[in-house]
Amino acid sequence: MVVGVNEYADDQEVPSVPAPDYTALAAAQRQRVADLRGKRESGTVKRTLGQLEATAGDPTAPLMEPIIEAVQARATVGEISDVLRKVWGVYRPG
Repeated sequence: MVVGVNEYADDQEVPSVPAPDYTALAAAQRQRVADLRGKRESGTVKRTLGQLEATAGDPTAPLMEPIIEAVQARATVGEISDVLRKVWGVYRPG
């Protein structure tokens, strides 16, 4: 028995689906983040991210409250993720 051969395959070419152009969407999102960073209280963001970093260093401490506080201070998902990567590192399989 041969596995992986499609007995009913035809000779038609697989249609190509062009990738959408997301450059305008990406530019708009970058502008939104820049606007957000300009309007937020940077001291509060730094303080909440510092609290998150300290909490993430304690394996028994709950993280939800400091994460919510950072979000409410308008920290970005990237900033929050950077703090957690700084404390825990990045998983590398193998």
